[in-house]
Amino acid sequence: MSQPYLQIEIPDAGPRELPIGEKPITIGRHPTNMVVVPDSMASRYHCVVEKSQDGLRVRDLDSSNGTRVNGQIVKTIRLGDGDVITIGKTRITIHAPSLAPSPKPKKAVAVPAAEEEDEFEVEVVEIDEDEPQPLPGGGGYEAVLVRMAESLADKKFGEDQIDLYNARGALAQYGKPGGNGRRGGTSDEPREAIGIFRIILLICFRTRASDIHIEPKQDDYSVRIRCDGSMVDVVRLPKDVGIKVTSLIKILCDIDIAQRNLVQEGHYSARVPDRRVDYRVSFAPAMFGQKCVIRILDTANTPYHVWDLQLPEWMFEEVQSACKADSGMVLVCGPTGSGKTSTLYAVIRDIDVSERNVVTIEDPVEIQLDGVTQIPVNEAQGNTFSNLLRSVLRQDPDAILVGEVRDPETARIALQSAITGHLVFSTVHSKDTIGTIFRLLDLGVEPYLVSSGLQLVLGQRLVRKLCPSCKIASKPTAEQVARMGKAGEGVEKIYSPRGCPKCVGTGFMGRRGVFELLKVTDDMREVIMKNPSVAEVQKTLAGTKFVKLAQSGYQLVAEGVTSLDEIERSM
Repeated sequence: MSQPYLQIEIPDAGPRELPIGEKPITIGRHPTNMVVVPDSMASRYHCVVEKSQDGLRVRDLDSSNGTRVNGQIVKTIRLGDGDVITIGKTRITIHAPSLAPSPKPKKAVAVPAAEEEDEFEVEVVEIDEDEPQPLPGGGGYEAVLVRMAESLADKKFGEDQIDLYNARGALAQYGKPGGNGRRGGTSDEPREAIGIFRIILLICFRTRASDIHIEPKQDDYSVRIRCDGSMVDVVRLPKDVGIKVTSLIKILCDIDIAQRNLVQEGHYSARVPDRRVDYRVSFAPAMFGQKCVIRILDTANTPYHVWDLQLPEWMFEEVQSACKADSGMVLVCGPTGSGKTSTLYAVIRDIDVSERNVVTIEDPVEIQLDGVTQIPVNEAQGNTFSNLLRSVLRQDPDAILVGEVRDPETARIALQSAITGHLVFSTVHSKDTIGTIFRLLDLGVEPYLVSSGLQLVLGQRLVRKLCPSCKIASKPTAEQVARMGKAGEGVEKIYSPRGCPKCVGTGFMGRRGVFELLKVTDDMREVIMKNPSVAEVQKTLAGTKFVKLAQSGYQLVAEGVTSLDEIERSM
Protein backbone atom coordinates (compact mmCIF):
# COMPACT_ATOMS: atom_id res chain seq x y z
CA MET A 1 0.00 0.00 0.00
CA SER A 2 1.24 3.49 -0.87
CA GLN A 3 -0.65 5.23 1.94
CA PRO A 4 0.01 4.61 5.64
CA TYR A 5 -1.65 1.49 6.99
CA LEU A 6 -1.97 -0.79 10.01
CA GLN A 7 -0.78 -4.39 9.77
CA ILE A 8 -3.08 -6.37 12.07
CA GLU A 9 -2.01 -9.78 13.33
CA ILE A 10 -4.70 -11.66 15.27
CA PRO A 11 -3.98 -15.28 16.33
CA ASP A 12 -5.79 -17.87 14.18
CA ALA A 13 -6.96 -15.16 11.79
CA GLY A 14 -3.88 -14.31 9.74
CA PRO A 15 -2.46 -10.85 9.04
CA ARG A 16 -4.46 -8.13 7.29
CA GLU A 17 -3.89 -4.50 6.34
CA LEU A 18 -6.12 -1.49 7.11
CA PRO A 19 -5.47 1.91 5.47
CA ILE A 20 -5.14 4.91 7.79
CA GLY A 21 -7.56 7.59 6.64
CA GLU A 22 -9.12 10.68 8.15
CA LYS A 23 -11.56 8.82 10.38
CA PRO A 24 -10.33 7.49 13.75
CA ILE A 25 -9.73 3.73 13.87
CA THR A 26 -11.36 2.24 16.95
CA ILE A 27 -9.97 -1.00 18.36
CA GLY A 28 -11.69 -3.31 20.85
CA ARG A 29 -13.78 -6.38 21.49
CA HIS A 30 -17.16 -4.88 20.52
CA PRO A 31 -18.27 -5.64 16.92
CA THR A 32 -18.89 -1.94 16.17
CA ASN A 33 -15.13 -1.23 16.28
CA MET A 34 -13.22 -0.87 13.01
CA VAL A 35 -10.70 -3.40 14.33
CA VAL A 36 -12.38 -6.16 16.35
CA VAL A 37 -10.00 -7.92 18.75
CA PRO A 38 -11.44 -11.27 19.97
CA ASP A 39 -9.20 -11.40 23.04
CA SER A 40 -10.16 -11.49 26.73
CA MET A 41 -7.41 -8.92 27.44
CA ALA A 42 -9.22 -6.40 25.21
CA SER A 43 -11.94 -4.08 26.49
CA ARG A 44 -15.12 -3.44 24.51
CA TYR A 45 -13.68 -0.10 23.36
CA HIS A 46 -9.97 -0.46 24.06
CA CYS A 47 -8.13 2.29 22.18
CA VAL A 48 -8.29 4.48 19.09
CA VAL A 49 -5.68 5.35 16.45
CA GLU A 50 -6.33 8.85 15.11
CA LYS A 51 -4.66 11.73 13.33
CA SER A 52 -3.45 14.64 15.45
CA GLN A 53 -1.70 17.96 14.83
CA ASP A 54 1.73 16.32 14.99
CA GLY A 55 0.94 13.20 12.95
CA LEU A 56 -0.62 10.04 14.30
CA ARG A 57 -1.40 9.00 17.87
CA VAL A 58 -2.93 6.15 19.84
CA ARG A 59 -5.26 6.99 22.73
CA ASP A 60 -6.28 4.48 25.39
CA LEU A 61 -10.05 4.50 26.06
CA ASP A 62 -9.74 3.77 29.79
CA SER A 63 -9.29 0.07 29.03
CA SER A 64 -9.14 -2.50 31.82
CA ASN A 65 -5.73 -3.94 30.94
CA GLY A 66 -4.07 -0.94 29.30
CA THR A 67 -2.70 -0.30 25.81
CA ARG A 68 0.95 -1.22 25.14
CA VAL A 69 3.14 0.55 22.58
CA ASN A 70 6.50 -1.11 22.02
CA GLY A 71 6.03 -3.07 25.25
CA GLN A 72 5.11 -0.19 27.58
CA ILE A 73 1.67 0.86 28.80
CA VAL A 74 0.64 4.31 27.57
CA LYS A 75 -2.38 6.61 27.81
CA THR A 76 -1.74 8.80 24.75
CA ILE A 77 1.41 8.83 22.60
CA ARG A 78 2.48 9.93 19.15
CA LEU A 79 3.09 7.00 16.80
CA GLY A 80 5.91 6.53 14.32
CA ASP A 81 6.79 4.10 11.57
CA GLY A 82 7.38 0.60 12.92
CA ASP A 83 5.68 1.11 16.30
CA VAL A 84 3.78 -1.92 17.58
CA ILE A 85 0.52 -1.73 19.55
CA THR A 86 -0.10 -4.87 21.61
CA ILE A 87 -3.45 -5.91 23.07
CA GLY A 88 -3.23 -9.37 24.61
CA LYS A 89 -1.92 -11.59 21.79
CA THR A 90 -2.92 -9.17 19.02
CA ARG A 91 -0.16 -7.10 17.36
CA ILE A 92 -0.86 -3.97 15.31
CA THR A 93 2.16 -2.55 13.47
CA ILE A 94 2.27 1.01 12.11
CA HIS A 95 3.52 1.27 8.52
CA ALA A 96 4.02 4.96 7.75
CA PRO A 97 7.55 5.82 6.50
CA SER A 98 6.67 9.55 6.42
CA LEU A 99 6.21 9.65 10.20
CA ALA A 100 9.18 10.37 12.47
CA PRO A 101 10.01 7.81 15.18
CA SER A 102 7.80 8.13 18.25
CA PRO A 103 9.17 9.43 21.57
CA LYS A 104 10.05 6.91 24.24
CA PRO A 105 7.08 6.38 26.55
CA LYS A 106 7.41 7.38 30.17
CA LYS A 107 7.60 4.73 32.87
CA ALA A 108 4.23 2.98 33.23
CA VAL A 109 2.43 3.15 36.54
CA ALA A 110 1.32 -0.46 36.31
CA VAL A 111 2.98 -3.40 34.53
CA PRO A 112 1.29 -6.78 33.89
CA ALA A 113 3.47 -9.49 35.39
CA ALA A 114 1.95 -12.47 33.62
CA GLU A 115 0.86 -13.20 30.05
CA GLU A 116 -2.12 -15.44 30.88
CA GLU A 117 -5.39 -14.37 29.32
CA ASP A 118 -7.51 -14.82 32.44
CA GLU A 119 -5.58 -12.89 35.06
CA PHE A 120 -2.59 -10.63 35.55
CA GLU A 121 -0.88 -9.08 38.49
CA VAL A 122 -0.08 -5.39 38.78
CA GLU A 123 3.17 -4.14 40.17
CA VAL A 124 2.34 -1.04 42.22
CA VAL A 125 5.03 1.63 42.39
CA GLU A 126 5.28 2.92 45.95
CA ILE A 127 5.21 6.71 46.46
CA ASP A 128 7.73 8.33 48.73
CA GLU A 129 5.61 10.75 50.75
CA ASP A 130 8.56 12.29 52.62
CA GLU A 131 8.83 15.99 51.95
CA PRO A 132 11.78 16.90 49.69
CA GLN A 133 14.11 19.67 50.73
CA PRO A 134 13.05 23.19 49.63
CA LEU A 135 14.46 24.20 46.29
CA PRO A 136 17.49 26.51 46.37
CA GLY A 137 16.48 30.13 45.95
CA GLY A 138 12.78 29.24 45.78
CA GLY A 139 10.29 30.52 48.31
CA GLY A 140 8.02 28.17 50.23
CA TYR A 141 5.18 28.68 47.76
CA GLU A 142 7.41 27.63 44.86
CA ALA A 143 8.53 24.46 46.63
CA VAL A 144 4.88 23.59 47.32
CA LEU A 145 4.00 23.97 43.63
CA VAL A 146 6.98 21.91 42.44
CA ARG A 147 6.30 19.12 44.94
CA MET A 148 2.66 18.99 43.91
CA ALA A 149 3.51 18.87 40.19
CA GLU A 150 6.12 16.13 40.67
CA SER A 151 3.85 13.98 42.85
CA LEU A 152 1.26 13.64 40.09
CA ALA A 153 1.34 10.61 37.82
CA ASP A 154 0.66 12.18 34.40
CA LYS A 155 4.08 13.47 33.27
CA LYS A 156 3.74 13.57 29.48
CA PHE A 157 5.45 16.97 29.29
CA GLY A 158 7.09 19.59 31.51
CA GLU A 159 6.44 23.25 32.24
CA ASP A 160 9.03 24.36 29.69
CA GLN A 161 6.89 22.74 26.95
CA ILE A 162 3.88 24.98 27.66
CA ASP A 163 3.78 27.81 25.10
CA LEU A 164 1.43 30.69 25.92
CA TYR A 165 -0.40 32.69 23.24
CA ASN A 166 -2.16 35.99 23.91
CA ALA A 167 -5.67 36.97 22.82
CA ARG A 168 -4.35 37.99 19.38
CA GLY A 169 -2.72 34.59 18.86
CA ALA A 170 0.85 35.87 19.25
CA LEU A 171 3.38 33.74 21.13
CA ALA A 172 4.21 35.23 24.54
CA GLN A 173 8.01 35.44 24.44
CA TYR A 174 8.66 36.89 27.88
CA GLY A 175 10.24 34.49 30.33
CA LYS A 176 10.60 31.71 27.74
CA PRO A 177 14.26 31.90 26.58
CA GLY A 178 15.66 31.82 30.13
CA GLY A 179 13.81 28.60 30.92
CA ASN A 180 10.60 28.35 32.95
CA GLY A 181 10.50 32.09 33.61
CA ARG A 182 13.57 32.07 35.86
CA ARG A 183 15.78 35.13 36.01
CA GLY A 184 18.79 34.38 33.86
CA GLY A 185 17.59 30.82 33.35
CA THR A 186 19.40 29.42 36.41
CA SER A 187 17.80 26.87 38.72
CA ASP A 188 19.05 28.46 41.96
CA GLU A 189 16.89 31.59 41.66
CA PRO A 190 13.13 31.81 42.17
CA ARG A 191 10.73 31.81 39.23
CA GLU A 192 9.26 35.03 37.94
CA ALA A 193 5.48 35.42 37.54
CA ILE A 194 5.50 33.64 34.15
CA GLY A 195 7.27 30.63 35.69
CA ILE A 196 4.86 30.45 38.61
CA PHE A 197 1.91 30.67 36.24
CA ARG A 198 3.32 27.94 33.98
CA ILE A 199 3.75 25.50 36.85
CA ILE A 200 0.16 26.20 37.98
CA LEU A 201 -0.96 25.36 34.43
CA LEU A 202 1.20 22.22 34.52
CA ILE A 203 -0.56 21.07 37.70
CA CYS A 204 -3.88 21.67 35.95
CA PHE A 205 -2.82 19.53 32.99
CA ARG A 206 -1.71 16.72 35.28
CA THR A 207 -4.88 16.79 37.41
CA ARG A 208 -7.35 17.32 34.52
CA ALA A 209 -8.59 20.50 36.24
CA SER A 210 -11.47 22.41 34.68
CA ASP A 211 -11.04 25.79 36.44
CA ILE A 212 -8.41 27.89 38.25
CA HIS A 213 -9.46 30.28 41.05
CA ILE A 214 -6.98 33.01 42.09
CA GLU A 215 -8.55 35.01 44.92
CA PRO A 216 -6.98 37.90 46.85
CA LYS A 217 -7.16 37.63 50.64
CA GLN A 218 -6.15 40.16 53.28
CA ASP A 219 -2.48 39.09 53.39
CA ASP A 220 -1.96 36.83 50.35
CA TYR A 221 -3.56 35.20 47.31
CA SER A 222 -5.34 31.83 47.44
CA VAL A 223 -4.93 29.54 44.41
CA ARG A 224 -7.39 26.69 44.03
CA ILE A 225 -8.35 24.40 41.15
CA ARG A 226 -11.52 22.48 40.37
CA CYS A 227 -10.42 18.88 39.94
CA ASP A 228 -13.02 16.25 38.98
CA GLY A 229 -15.75 18.67 40.05
CA SER A 230 -14.34 19.44 43.53
CA MET A 231 -12.30 22.41 44.70
CA VAL A 232 -8.70 21.62 45.74
CA ASP A 233 -6.30 24.02 47.50
CA VAL A 234 -3.03 24.42 45.60
CA VAL A 235 -0.94 27.17 47.21
CA ARG A 236 -0.96 30.55 48.97
CA LEU A 237 0.98 33.16 47.03
CA PRO A 238 2.53 36.26 48.68
CA LYS A 239 0.60 39.44 47.93
CA ASP A 240 3.18 40.86 45.53
CA VAL A 241 3.50 37.55 43.64
CA GLY A 242 -0.28 37.22 43.34
CA ILE A 243 -0.53 40.74 41.90
CA LYS A 244 2.19 39.96 39.35
CA VAL A 245 0.53 36.69 38.29
CA THR A 246 -2.92 38.29 37.84
CA SER A 247 -1.35 41.21 35.94
CA LEU A 248 0.37 38.69 33.65
CA ILE A 249 -2.98 37.01 32.97
CA LYS A 250 -4.50 40.41 32.08
CA ILE A 251 -1.64 41.10 29.67
CA LEU A 252 -2.19 37.71 28.00
CA CYS A 253 -5.89 38.56 27.62
CA ASP A 254 -5.30 42.15 26.43
CA ILE A 255 -7.19 43.43 29.50
CA ASP A 256 -6.50 46.88 31.00
CA ILE A 257 -4.28 46.20 34.04
CA ALA A 258 -4.95 49.66 35.50
CA GLN A 259 -8.61 48.82 36.22
CA ARG A 260 -9.05 46.85 39.46
CA ASN A 261 -12.69 47.43 40.43
CA LEU A 262 -14.51 46.30 37.30
CA VAL A 263 -15.82 43.08 35.82
CA GLN A 264 -13.35 42.17 33.06
CA GLU A 265 -13.31 39.22 30.67
CA GLY A 266 -10.84 37.86 28.15
CA HIS A 267 -9.19 34.77 26.74
CA TYR A 268 -5.80 33.32 25.81
CA SER A 269 -4.49 29.89 24.76
CA ALA A 270 -1.63 27.51 25.35
CA ARG A 271 0.01 24.87 23.22
CA VAL A 272 1.54 21.67 24.60
CA PRO A 273 3.20 18.87 22.59
CA ASP A 274 -0.01 17.08 21.63
CA ARG A 275 -2.72 19.76 21.55
CA ARG A 276 -3.87 23.36 21.92
CA VAL A 277 -5.96 24.45 24.89
CA ASP A 278 -8.15 27.55 25.15
CA TYR A 279 -8.77 29.49 28.38
CA ARG A 280 -11.65 31.86 29.22
CA VAL A 281 -10.81 34.42 31.91
CA SER A 282 -13.13 36.38 34.20
CA PHE A 283 -12.16 39.06 36.74
CA ALA A 284 -14.73 40.21 39.30
CA PRO A 285 -14.28 42.73 42.14
CA ALA A 286 -14.08 41.12 45.60
CA MET A 287 -13.38 42.47 49.10
CA PHE A 288 -9.57 42.58 48.78
CA GLY A 289 -9.23 43.01 45.02
CA GLN A 290 -10.29 41.27 41.82
CA LYS A 291 -10.86 37.53 41.90
CA CYS A 292 -9.66 35.75 38.76
CA VAL A 293 -11.39 32.59 37.52
CA ILE A 294 -9.96 30.80 34.49
CA ARG A 295 -12.11 28.26 32.64
CA ILE A 296 -9.97 25.53 31.02
CA LEU A 297 -11.40 24.29 27.71
CA ASP A 298 -9.26 21.17 27.28
CA THR A 299 -10.78 18.65 24.88
CA ALA A 300 -8.45 15.94 26.24
CA ASN A 301 -10.52 15.91 29.45
CA THR A 302 -13.85 15.37 27.70
CA PRO A 303 -15.26 12.44 25.70
CA TYR A 304 -14.36 12.87 22.05
CA HIS A 305 -16.59 10.21 20.49
CA VAL A 306 -19.67 8.27 21.58
CA TRP A 307 -17.60 5.23 22.58
CA ASP A 308 -15.63 7.46 24.98
CA LEU A 309 -18.82 7.83 27.04
CA GLN A 310 -18.53 4.17 28.10
CA LEU A 311 -22.25 3.60 27.71
CA PRO A 312 -23.64 0.11 28.34
CA GLU A 313 -23.76 -1.79 25.08
CA TRP A 314 -27.51 -1.54 24.49
CA MET A 315 -27.48 2.23 25.19
CA PHE A 316 -24.57 2.72 22.80
CA GLU A 317 -26.45 0.94 20.02
CA GLU A 318 -29.64 2.97 20.62
CA VAL A 319 -27.73 6.28 20.56
CA GLN A 320 -25.87 5.32 17.39
CA SER A 321 -29.13 4.28 15.73
CA ALA A 322 -30.76 7.61 16.67
CA CYS A 323 -27.78 9.54 15.24
CA LYS A 324 -28.20 7.81 11.88
CA ALA A 325 -31.91 8.69 11.69
CA ASP A 326 -33.19 11.48 9.43
CA SER A 327 -35.53 12.98 12.02
CA GLY A 328 -36.50 12.92 15.67
CA MET A 329 -35.36 14.60 18.87
CA VAL A 330 -32.64 13.35 21.24
CA LEU A 331 -32.50 15.06 24.64
CA VAL A 332 -29.83 14.85 27.33
CA CYS A 333 -31.02 15.73 30.82
CA GLY A 334 -29.37 16.38 34.16
CA PRO A 335 -28.36 19.19 36.52
CA THR A 336 -25.78 21.89 35.75
CA GLY A 337 -22.28 20.41 35.52
CA SER A 338 -23.37 16.87 34.69
CA GLY A 339 -21.65 16.86 31.27
CA LYS A 340 -24.72 17.21 29.04
CA THR A 341 -23.07 19.47 26.43
CA SER A 342 -19.91 17.33 26.34
CA THR A 343 -22.08 14.29 25.60
CA LEU A 344 -23.81 16.08 22.73
CA TYR A 345 -20.46 17.22 21.33
CA ALA A 346 -19.31 13.58 21.33
CA VAL A 347 -22.50 12.59 19.51
CA ILE A 348 -22.15 15.37 16.92
CA ARG A 349 -18.53 14.36 16.18
CA ASP A 350 -19.80 10.92 15.14
CA ILE A 351 -22.13 12.39 12.50
CA ASP A 352 -20.63 12.38 9.01
CA VAL A 353 -20.46 16.15 8.42
CA SER A 354 -19.19 15.61 4.88
CA GLU A 355 -22.62 14.26 3.91
CA ARG A 356 -24.88 16.14 6.35
CA ASN A 357 -25.31 19.83 7.13
CA VAL A 358 -24.94 20.19 10.92
CA VAL A 359 -25.70 23.48 12.70
CA THR A 360 -25.44 24.30 16.41
CA ILE A 361 -26.98 27.15 18.45
CA GLU A 362 -25.06 27.62 21.68
CA ASP A 363 -24.77 30.01 24.62
CA PRO A 364 -21.81 30.42 24.36
CA VAL A 365 -19.75 28.50 21.78
CA GLU A 366 -16.81 27.17 23.82
CA ILE A 367 -15.32 24.33 21.74
CA GLN A 368 -15.05 24.47 17.96
CA LEU A 369 -16.26 21.44 15.99
CA ASP A 370 -14.72 20.75 12.57
CA GLY A 371 -17.18 20.86 9.68
CA VAL A 372 -20.02 22.20 11.85
CA THR A 373 -21.64 25.65 11.62
CA GLN A 374 -21.76 27.02 15.18
CA ILE A 375 -23.91 30.07 16.00
CA PRO A 376 -23.64 31.91 19.35
CA VAL A 377 -26.71 33.22 21.16
CA ASN A 378 -26.73 37.01 21.68
CA GLU A 379 -29.93 38.12 23.37
CA ALA A 380 -28.85 41.79 23.39
CA GLN A 381 -29.03 41.71 19.58
CA GLY A 382 -32.22 39.67 19.53
CA ASN A 383 -30.44 36.42 18.64
CA THR A 384 -32.27 34.17 21.11
CA PHE A 385 -32.50 30.38 20.88
CA SER A 386 -35.97 30.54 19.34
CA ASN A 387 -35.15 33.31 16.81
CA LEU A 388 -31.93 31.62 15.71
CA LEU A 389 -33.68 28.26 15.44
CA ARG A 390 -36.26 29.75 13.07
CA SER A 391 -33.46 31.21 10.96
CA VAL A 392 -31.44 28.00 10.90
CA LEU A 393 -34.44 26.03 9.62
CA ARG A 394 -34.23 28.12 6.43
CA GLN A 395 -30.61 27.04 5.86
CA ASP A 396 -31.32 23.44 4.87
CA PRO A 397 -29.98 21.71 8.02
CA ASP A 398 -29.91 17.92 8.41
CA ALA A 399 -29.01 17.96 12.11
CA ILE A 400 -29.44 20.79 14.64
CA LEU A 401 -27.96 21.09 18.11
CA VAL A 402 -29.86 23.53 20.35
CA GLY A 403 -27.80 24.28 23.45
CA GLU A 404 -30.75 24.17 25.85
CA VAL A 405 -34.54 23.95 25.81
CA ARG A 406 -35.38 26.62 28.36
CA ASP A 407 -38.61 28.23 27.13
CA PRO A 408 -41.91 27.11 25.53
CA GLU A 409 -41.17 28.69 22.14
CA THR A 410 -37.80 26.95 21.71
CA ALA A 411 -39.26 23.61 22.84
CA ARG A 412 -42.18 23.87 20.42
CA ILE A 413 -40.06 24.88 17.40
CA ALA A 414 -37.47 22.16 18.15
CA LEU A 415 -40.12 19.42 18.36
CA GLN A 416 -41.85 20.68 15.21
CA SER A 417 -38.47 20.51 13.45
CA ALA A 418 -37.98 16.94 14.67
CA ILE A 419 -41.34 15.96 13.17
CA THR A 420 -40.74 17.70 9.81
CA GLY A 421 -37.54 15.90 8.85
CA HIS A 422 -34.72 17.24 11.01
CA LEU A 423 -32.55 15.47 13.56
CA VAL A 424 -32.55 17.67 16.68
CA PHE A 425 -30.29 17.41 19.73
CA SER A 426 -30.67 19.46 22.90
CA THR A 427 -30.41 19.49 26.70
CA VAL A 428 -32.98 19.94 29.46
CA HIS A 429 -32.56 20.68 33.16
CA SER A 430 -34.56 17.87 34.73
CA LYS A 431 -33.85 15.24 37.37
CA ASP A 432 -34.31 12.14 35.22
CA THR A 433 -35.57 10.90 31.86
CA ILE A 434 -39.22 10.46 32.90
CA GLY A 435 -39.17 13.94 34.41
CA THR A 436 -38.02 15.30 31.04
CA ILE A 437 -41.32 14.28 29.42
CA PHE A 438 -43.27 16.15 32.07
CA ARG A 439 -40.89 19.12 31.82
CA LEU A 440 -41.77 19.49 28.13
CA LEU A 441 -45.49 19.19 28.91
CA ASP A 442 -45.16 21.75 31.72
CA LEU A 443 -43.60 24.19 29.25
CA GLY A 444 -46.91 24.09 27.41
CA VAL A 445 -45.81 21.97 24.46
CA GLU A 446 -48.74 20.10 22.94
CA PRO A 447 -48.77 16.37 23.85
CA TYR A 448 -48.92 15.33 20.18
CA LEU A 449 -45.62 17.18 19.53
CA VAL A 450 -43.88 15.47 22.45
CA SER A 451 -45.35 12.11 21.46
CA SER A 452 -44.41 12.36 17.78
CA GLY A 453 -41.07 14.18 17.96
CA LEU A 454 -39.27 12.75 20.98
CA GLN A 455 -37.12 9.67 20.25
CA LEU A 456 -34.57 9.26 23.06
CA VAL A 457 -33.90 10.87 26.44
CA LEU A 458 -30.48 10.25 28.01
CA GLY A 459 -30.17 11.12 31.69
CA GLN A 460 -26.69 11.41 33.17
CA ARG A 461 -24.55 12.31 36.14
CA LEU A 462 -20.78 12.58 36.54
CA VAL A 463 -19.24 10.64 39.42
CA ARG A 464 -15.62 10.64 40.53
CA LYS A 465 -13.59 7.46 40.03
CA LEU A 466 -11.59 6.16 42.98
CA CYS A 467 -7.83 6.62 42.82
CA PRO A 468 -6.38 3.16 42.00
CA SER A 469 -3.26 3.90 44.08
CA CYS A 470 -4.96 4.48 47.43
CA LYS A 471 -8.56 3.19 47.43
CA ILE A 472 -9.47 1.11 50.48
CA ALA A 473 -11.41 -2.16 50.30
CA SER A 474 -13.97 -3.19 52.92
CA LYS A 475 -16.72 -5.75 53.32
CA PRO A 476 -20.13 -4.17 52.69
CA THR A 477 -22.58 -4.09 55.56
CA ALA A 478 -26.08 -5.54 55.28
CA GLU A 479 -27.47 -2.01 55.11
CA GLN A 480 -25.14 -1.08 52.22
CA VAL A 481 -26.06 -4.23 50.31
CA ALA A 482 -29.74 -3.40 50.79
CA ARG A 483 -29.20 0.15 49.51
CA MET A 484 -27.47 -1.17 46.39
CA GLY A 485 -30.40 -3.44 45.57
CA LYS A 486 -29.84 -5.87 42.72
CA ALA A 487 -26.31 -4.53 42.06
CA GLY A 488 -25.28 -5.49 45.62
CA GLU A 489 -26.09 -9.18 45.24
CA GLY A 490 -22.97 -11.29 45.70
CA VAL A 491 -20.66 -8.30 46.22
CA GLU A 492 -17.95 -9.24 48.72
CA LYS A 493 -16.13 -5.93 48.93
CA ILE A 494 -16.61 -2.30 48.06
CA TYR A 495 -14.09 0.55 48.03
CA SER A 496 -13.81 3.98 49.62
CA PRO A 497 -11.39 6.92 49.08
CA ARG A 498 -8.29 7.57 51.18
CA GLY A 499 -6.11 10.20 49.47
CA CYS A 500 -2.48 10.29 48.29
CA PRO A 501 -0.16 12.68 46.39
CA LYS A 502 -1.18 11.15 43.04
CA CYS A 503 -4.79 12.24 43.51
CA VAL A 504 -3.90 15.50 45.34
CA GLY A 505 -5.31 14.04 48.54
CA THR A 506 -8.91 13.71 47.27
CA GLY A 507 -9.01 9.92 46.95
CA PHE A 508 -10.43 10.26 43.44
CA MET A 509 -8.86 10.42 39.98
CA GLY A 510 -10.96 11.17 36.91
CA ARG A 511 -14.72 11.02 36.37
CA ARG A 512 -17.15 8.60 34.81
CA GLY A 513 -20.63 9.06 33.42
CA VAL A 514 -23.65 7.30 34.95
CA PHE A 515 -26.51 6.97 32.47
CA GLU A 516 -30.24 6.27 32.18
CA LEU A 517 -31.75 5.87 28.72
CA LEU A 518 -35.46 6.16 27.91
CA LYS A 519 -36.57 5.14 24.43
CA VAL A 520 -39.99 6.45 23.45
CA THR A 521 -41.96 3.40 22.31
CA ASP A 522 -45.33 3.24 20.55
CA ASP A 523 -47.05 2.34 23.84
CA MET A 524 -45.48 5.38 25.51
CA ARG A 525 -46.56 7.65 22.67
CA GLU A 526 -50.18 6.65 23.28
CA VAL A 527 -49.82 7.32 27.00
CA ILE A 528 -48.22 10.77 26.44
CA MET A 529 -51.18 11.78 24.26
CA LYS A 530 -53.55 11.26 27.24
CA ASN A 531 -51.96 13.70 29.72
CA PRO A 532 -50.41 10.89 31.78
CA SER A 533 -49.17 10.53 35.35
CA VAL A 534 -45.64 9.42 36.26
CA ALA A 535 -46.93 5.97 37.24
CA GLU A 536 -48.54 5.49 33.82
CA VAL A 537 -45.28 6.33 32.02
CA GLN A 538 -43.32 4.01 34.33
CA LYS A 539 -45.77 1.20 33.58
CA THR A 540 -44.87 1.35 29.86
CA LEU A 541 -41.21 0.73 30.81
CA ALA A 542 -41.97 -2.63 32.45
CA GLY A 543 -40.21 -5.44 30.60
CA THR A 544 -37.80 -3.10 28.77
CA LYS A 545 -34.05 -2.66 29.34
CA PHE A 546 -34.65 0.61 31.18
CA VAL A 547 -32.41 0.98 34.27
CA LYS A 548 -32.65 3.89 36.69
CA LEU A 549 -29.70 6.20 37.26
CA ALA A 550 -29.14 5.07 40.83
CA GLN A 551 -28.98 1.39 39.84
CA SER A 552 -26.44 2.20 37.10
CA GLY A 553 -24.39 4.01 39.74
CA TYR A 554 -24.59 1.15 42.23
CA GLN A 555 -23.30 -1.17 39.51
CA LEU A 556 -20.14 0.98 39.32
CA VAL A 557 -19.80 0.62 43.11
CA ALA A 558 -20.00 -3.16 42.74
CA GLU A 559 -17.27 -3.02 40.08
CA GLY A 560 -14.98 -0.99 42.37
CA VAL A 561 -15.01 2.07 40.11
CA THR A 562 -16.41 4.51 42.66
CA SER A 563 -17.69 4.68 46.24
CA LEU A 564 -21.20 4.27 47.60
CA ASP A 565 -21.14 7.76 49.13
CA GLU A 566 -20.12 9.29 45.80
CA ILE A 567 -23.12 7.74 44.03
CA GLU A 568 -25.57 8.90 46.70
CA ARG A 569 -24.04 12.40 46.67
CA SER A 570 -24.51 12.81 42.93
CA MET A 571 -27.99 11.33 42.49
